[in-house]
Amino acid sequence: MELRDPKKQEDGDPEEDTATALQRLVDLTASRVTPVRSLRAHYRLIRRLGSGSYGHVLLARPRQGGRAVALKLLPRASVFRTTFLREFCVGRCVSSHPGLLQTLAGPLETPRHFAFAQEYAPCGDLSGMLQERGLPELLLKRVVAQLAGALDFLHGRGLVHADVKPDNVLVFDPVCSRVALGDLGLTRPEGSPTPAPPGPLPSAPPELCVLLPPDTLPLRPALDSWGLGVLLFCAATACFPWDVALAPDPEFEVFAGWMTARPQPPRPPPPWDQFAPPALALFQGLLDLDPETRSPPLVAVQMHLVILTCASFRALLLSRESPGSAPREHAVPSTPRATTGLQGPLPDPMRPLQPSTQTRRAGAAWTQGSIPCTQHSHGCWKPDPQASTYKGCLGLNPVTDKGCCGPETSLPFD
Repeated sequence: MELRDPKKQEDGDPEEDTATALQRLVDLTASRVTPVRSLRAHYRLIRRLGSGSYGHVLLARPRQGGRAVALKLLPRASVFRTTFLREFCVGRCVSSHPGLLQTLAGPLETPRHFAFAQEYAPCGDLSGMLQERGLPELLLKRVVAQLAGALDFLHGRGLVHADVKPDNVLVFDPVCSRVALGDLGLTRPEGSPTPAPPGPLPSAPPELCVLLPPDTLPLRPALDSWGLGVLLFCAATACFPWDVALAPDPEFEVFAGWMTARPQPPRPPPPWDQFAPPALALFQGLLDLDPETRSPPLVAVQMHLVILTCASFRALLLSRESPGSAPREHAVPSTPRATTGLQGPLPDPMRPLQPSTQTRRAGAAWTQGSIPCTQHSHGCWKPDPQASTYKGCLGLNPVTDKGCCGPETSLPFD
């Protein structure tokens, strides 16, 4: 079953709308979830990739063989079964697009968790690449173009992601030849009632920030446009433009004053004055304060992506603070990962990455605090004894994805 936007159907019998189709798919899938006593019967659990309020993500390898996967676990104690089924079904419906993280077949449930597998991104999430400075211009251009295409694909099927931020962008190689938008836990059909965010979020648009419980707004694609605009600023500067898009946040008040001034001042306020005019036009389209006139992501990016070759924008990207400079305000929260500096010429983005020396050096960024494993010949890694108390092998080469014959880790999951 494919989710489509009913507004774009050709003449003839109208197909069911996205919300109805999704609910029918959830109902069909409910009886196809495989109950198991333990996840270890199906997967070899290697290590934890991340955790949060949603649950946990583990690096795992299927017992029957095949590539490593990211296994997402949702605790049954705090997650409704329908919530798990909806996220799984949405993921399966949109997995055909390369800019969206692929969700694999075969959902499971144990006495403690719901679980499903997704493709594994060896280089972690985008926030791990933004610890000291923004992305180089070529990488930034690749990331924004891919995300705009992914959002356009979602919106064309009547869905809104509703959680576009660096943490939810997964990176598959050190030069961002492929990135994918993940975490569809908040993705809903367009028009679904949306409450205010649970707390101050830099990526939340002003129309949501002003809501007070129990008020809601119908979910619109304009929410994703705003999220992409904040993410673009974040990827270019390695910091958020504000803490929350609401007065009295001083940075947002300055930005809003500039956006609403008529006539608009010839020069924008800091830090927006660092961007070239075409870049400002892109930000103004994506971060329009009025959701009714906010630009769709793909339209805005197709019109203004040339900004990334402008001399003034290039100069901005090359004039970042040095690693020893004082911390910036609104910095992207640090994560356990930190990307190594890219060295040498960047490869052709249309050519598959080969496991070269440079790729291995940069691709191993996710193994920060690790050293090569000398027990096996697969090029895998193990934690540095001086940086970790875990002594086992991490189990995978981040470039070739070859497996490791080391012992299975004793993760506290069923």
